[in-house]
Formats: sequence, C-alpha cells, structure tokens
Amino acid sequence: MEPVRIGSKLIGSGFPAFIVAEAGVNHKGSLEAAKRMIDEARRAGADAIKFQTYKAEKLVTKTAPVFWDDIQSTATQYAVYKRSGQFGEAEYRTLFTHAENVGITCLSTPFDLEAVRMLDGLGVPAFKVASADLTNYPLLRAVAKTGKPVILSTGASTLVEVQASVDFLHRHGCSDIVLLYAVLSYPTPIETVNLRRIQTLQAEFPDMPVGFSDHSLPDPCMVVPSLAVALGAALVEKHFTLDRGLPGDDHYLSAEPEQFAVMVRNIRAIETALGDPSFGYQAAEEEARRFARRSIVSAVFIPMGTRITMDMLIMKRPGTGISPAELPQLVGRTATVDIQPDTVLNWDMVD
Repeated sequence: MEPVRIGSKLIGSGFPAFIVAEAGVNHKGSLEAAKRMIDEARRAGADAIKFQTYKAEKLVTKTAPVFWDDIQSTATQYAVYKRSGQFGEAEYRTLFTHAENVGITCLSTPFDLEAVRMLDGLGVPAFKVASADLTNYPLLRAVAKTGKPVILSTGASTLVEVQASVDFLHRHGCSDIVLLYAVLSYPTPIETVNLRRIQTLQAEFPDMPVGFSDHSLPDPCMVVPSLAVALGAALVEKHFTLDRGLPGDDHYLSAEPEQFAVMVRNIRAIETALGDPSFGYQAAEEEARRFARRSIVSAVFIPMGTRITMDMLIMKRPGTGISPAELPQLVGRTATVDIQPDTVLNWDMVD
C-alpha cells in the first residue's frame, strides 16, 4: 500500500491515524463560530477540520424528504439545507488562512461543481466526497481532474459500486484515494455500526488506505471511533460541534471538544498499545523471563554419584537453571556433587 499525503501527514498502514473533525455547517453561518471550531479542533488533537460547501438549490429538490432523525420535524431536506448559513469564497479564504495559522489542515466537502472549482482555487489539499455522491460521476470527474487526493465515503453502497467509483476516479486522473467505511444513518445505532466491514474493505482494496466516518452518538468513552483504529482504520472522521445542545440536525450526534479530545487520546493510546506485530519477548520481559519461569529443582537430597530420577525433582521458580523443557535430557544422569534439597540445578552438577 502506498500512503496518501494530505498536507504534511501520510495516511496508510504504519502511520498514525489521520483524525478529522467533521464540522459540516455547525457554524450556522457564523465566521467567528467557524474559527472557534478550528481552534477547538486543533486543541483537541485533530489533524484536520472539515466543513461542507453546498447551496440548497443545487443539492436537492424542494420536496425531497429527510432521511435522518430530524429532531426539528422539518418536512424537507431543502428546508434544512436552506436554513444552514453558507460561506462563500471570502469566508473560506479566511478559514483556510486561520487554520494554517493555528496548525491544522482545513478541508471541505464540495456538493456541486462550482464548490469544487472554488475550493481547488483556494488550495484545499484534498477532496472529501460524501457517501451520497459516490455515484455522482460528474462530481467525481471534477475532483479527480484536480489531481488531488480524494477521501471517498462508502455509506449505503455495495462493493460493486465502490469498485466502479474507484475505477472511475483512477481513469480520470486520481491516483490517491482513501476509502471511508460509513453507515449512512443519522444517528447510527450501535448494533448497525458493523466495524468489521472496515476489514472487508481492506481485503477488497488492499492497495489503498481505509478509514471510518462515524455517525453514532458519542458516549463518554468514545468507544466506536476508537475501536475503529484498533481494527485498522487509517483515518477517522467524527462529527464535531461546540455544543451538542445547539439547535439543528447535526449538533446532537456530534462530539463536543472534550469528547473529541477523549477520542484522540484513545486513538493515540490504542496505536501505542498495538505496537510491533513481530513476535518475541521484549526487553521489558527479561526479568520476568528469568525469575517467573521455572527451573528444575531438587525435591530431596541427592548424594554425589546418584542416578537422577523423576521423583527427585520438582519444577520451581526462578528460571535461572535447567529449563523443564530439558527434563528428558536430565533424568538418568549422575550427580557429580552432593545436591541439597531445594537447589536450582545446572549442568555443572551432573554428568
């Protein structure tokens, strides 16, 4: 697998998970709120913060029904997206500059061709394609032609569809792709998360990194996105908000800064704990290997010249003498010295 570079970070096997705070439009049109989200995401340990760039008129018909748990009982997608304050080029330029100044990568998901052109012109280092646009080939063509990496979410798709979209991106000039396993259900019940599908995607697409986009409700330990890394996720995206109690359709299923920080700490601890896959005892185990393992020990007094039998022996700690694994080579030998009871045997004592 060749790693994918986004900004200064490499994404793939053997590299730390790339962690994305999915801010979406939780700024609700406030530039100051968006800048604060950038600050809080950086403070929480995110590698990147990601917004969403769309216009309701280009995204949905005015009668398209919602497909998520709409806590405000809004009748249509159009009404939801229309009320979400949207930024233009000037606002995004400000956000990209602010993110660079505080040391975090800034991304945004384009939902139309104009958004692709605008974000590309601002120097976005990669494009995220939402799950719902996995088969939107005109959009895929536009992001592929920029030559920049693509993060492709795969929620509500089949493997055949994912393969077709990957092939399409490759044919149109995109060589760097990160696949994201996702469940397109807001929020995602834990019994439908099915994290092992990360490994299914890894097996089907071994030449590209696979990550996870989490839509489950955050819990105090942030178990689901943390566990994804233990299963090999190279990128983790989690919805992010300043306050889950704010009105809107995304805040309640997003992580607040402290919850996000817990997730980041979990992920980094998991990566440390996963460690080196090669098998063998480590330097930290040397003393335990010597003193917790067992040796062959005399159970009784064994006079010099005595032929050693099994009933004269017992296996005890420490493991500094003859190993029990060598018992067949010891039994039947002759003691060359008087051996007192409870003595750790070594080869100098026998012939």
